[in-house]
Amino acid sequence: MIIEDVMSTNLIVGYVPGSIKDALETLAKNNVSGMPILKKNTNNVVGVITRTDIFKNSDEDQIALVMNEDFHYIKKDQDISDAAKLLFENRIHGLPVINNKKNLVGIISPKDIIKKMLLKNDCSINQYFSNLVVPIYENTPINIVMEIISITNENALPILNEKLLLTGIISDGDLFKLSTIQEGIEHSNIGLGDDEDQWTWEGIRDTVRLYYSTTHVTLPSIAVKDVMITDIKKVTKNTPINEVANIMIKNDVSHIPIVNADDRLVGMVSDIDLMACIF
Repeated sequence: MIIEDVMSTNLIVGYVPGSIKDALETLAKNNVSGMPILKKNTNNVVGVITRTDIFKNSDEDQIALVMNEDFHYIKKDQDISDAAKLLFENRIHGLPVINNKKNLVGIISPKDIIKKMLLKNDCSINQYFSNLVVPIYENTPINIVMEIISITNENALPILNEKLLLTGIISDGDLFKLSTIQEGIEHSNIGLGDDEDQWTWEGIRDTVRLYYSTTHVTLPSIAVKDVMITDIKKVTKNTPINEVANIMIKNDVSHIPIVNADDRLVGMVSDIDLMACIF
């Protein structure tokens, strides 16, 4: 199967010249973490920008100064296994798809691959999950959880109780829904005016990555157990890959905890991890 058969043609993009404010609004409105950047009035890809890039360069206000010009891409006539390998080896969530003229024709993500192929593989998840996870105690204050995410660069953390059983999951996005961004970042770094719609700022606020400048983010003084997701989708090491893939698609999740027969956490598996069974 080739990339053209799997890629998404619903293109979410930014343009140069263009401002960081424009990029943030596009990312927030479409609930994506990154996008290709095109030269204005063309379909030519000149870079890729992510929320991470933006907040690593918070003093810059132009997309051209922040975007990554040395980006990974793939051509529409390549095999799907080529995309899976790039996604897996570089731990990225999306690839621009270009034609022979280097124009953008699509975007492909791990979920696109999973949806189309549904990983027709009866093997278990055992060889694909990672036991390099960062579990946290359910009474941990969420400001400490935020710091752990900052240090580990993890997007989702499993939560354990005093019996060492898995009781929930928390993600950076979950924490930002609770966060209060100080006025300084709202006006000086984002540059939104008072007359803009409230949903715009609320959406952009959720794009802020926790591991940048925690002095700009405050959180309520509550334990993570009070805000964690408790409706956990979990599997065992013997769960077939195709079943794991179906759970991810059905529930729109990218991370699933792995537990043993005693419901003890043994690892996590992500949609990026599943790319390893494609190539």
